[in-house]
Amino acid sequence: MDRLASAHATPWATTRAAARRGTRMTELLLVRHGEPEASVRADPGLSAAGFEQAKRLARWLAAESIDVVVSSPLRRARDTADTVGDALGLPVAVVDDVREWERAGGESGYTVLEHMAADDPRSTALADGRYSDFVPIMDVAAFRARVELGFGSLFDRYPTGRVVVASHGGAINCFLANILGLSEIFFFLPDYGSVSRVERLASGRTVIRSVNETGHLEDRV
Repeated sequence: MDRLASAHATPWATTRAAARRGTRMTELLLVRHGEPEASVRADPGLSAAGFEQAKRLARWLAAESIDVVVSSPLRRARDTADTVGDALGLPVAVVDDVREWERAGGESGYTVLEHMAADDPRSTALADGRYSDFVPIMDVAAFRARVELGFGSLFDRYPTGRVVVASHGGAINCFLANILGLSEIFFFLPDYGSVSRVERLASGRTVIRSVNETGHLEDRV
């Protein structure tokens, strides 16, 4: 019976059970920011819908025994992290290297996916599931290395506990792809406000526990 219960335990239940046994580990909850403002200007904050997604996320995380909240410096991630941090009574630590492929400060414009023109090549690429075609022209090797350093450093900075990381679709994709050993850095489209779990085990191995959890965002009767 114990073996069966363990096999079917949820990721967080498994983590907590291991923690009670004294196992040293860190779990990162990788959160894609809420929906941004409909704007083509650089570095938008959250829309009203995005703030609602962040609030729902925060209410759900209240039962998750969160120890730390970390954020990308970009406003849409900061707004998400600040909403969670305020609700949980935790400060937000900004980590530059978990940002998206654009920088804070206006180096490039940002267009919300849902407001791209129907004939925009980026929009059609996502609609067709050609996620790699959505990736902009950039130094992919440098992006991979920076993302690996950014997320990976959190395991060293926080050797135990549960860490919420407000980040971005591309950065989350890239980090998960690195763990899986994929050649492509963008292989799925995370939902706004979704959570993907990555854990560093006592053995030093990094494993993916879940991808794109969204149940906390759904309307419930």
